[in-house]
Amino acid sequence: MKDSTKSTVFEVLREFAVSQFPKLNKWTLDDIRQGYPFHQIFFPEKEILAARIERSVVTSMGTQLYPSLAKSIAEDRFKEVFIEHRIEGLLNDAAINMIEQIVTELRTRETPRRPNHNSELQDILNSRGGGQATRSVTADLYINDFEHGPLFIELKSPLPNLDIAAESKRKLLYYLAIMSRQRVSQAKAFLGLTYNPYVTRDKYRHSFTKRIMDMDKQVLMGDELWDYLGGSGTYAELLTIIGQVRQVLTHEIKGGFATGE
Repeated sequence: MKDSTKSTVFEVLREFAVSQFPKLNKWTLDDIRQGYPFHQIFFPEKEILAARIERSVVTSMGTQLYPSLAKSIAEDRFKEVFIEHRIEGLLNDAAINMIEQIVTELRTRETPRRPNHNSELQDILNSRGGGQATRSVTADLYINDFEHGPLFIELKSPLPNLDIAAESKRKLLYYLAIMSRQRVSQAKAFLGLTYNPYVTRDKYRHSFTKRIMDMDKQVLMGDELWDYLGGSGTYAELLTIIGQVRQVLTHEIKGGFATGE
């Protein structure tokens, strides 16, 4: 990353962290004692409190932090970078029906269909007939001048439920169908998992993602995502910056953490 990009990324992370400080005092240990009595059999009160805060912060990460962070990193290399970018186009009824059929079949264990990116696109693009209808999808991150063709990214945490995984799949397929109809053959679309709690791709075991997505051709996870956007080594640089932000804010975080005593 350029030095200017590193500074921008640092500020994105720092400003987000500061915006979450009020949550550190939103719940107290007394709230935990009253609200989570059974958890105390197994876990220390402060750990229950930290877990409660963590759930709230993680939700904000998905809606606020990750899109801004991805945009800042992508702008290190590209000029036409957008978040919440809407793409619209005409599709024939047969192609629309095929997309919906693919997603429905993947959700249902009893059907023989398994995720296969090439097969899915072939089924969609070979579906002809019926009228035409306008369909639109919104990209969490869209890079119009990405190398070799425009890039659509659906940003998600690494453990999506079945509904979220299915909706992400639907968006990727609609986007690629719209781009194909518009003869943009080099368009790319991925589900971008912002981190990987399983550490390595081969250990990733989340069942809903694996049931719905072609893991090799439709998913970027953790370091793969950030390096894909910013170039080789971006994830390592991002970890360094995260450490720097943590160091700067350590005193504020400890000072603001509720004790409830």
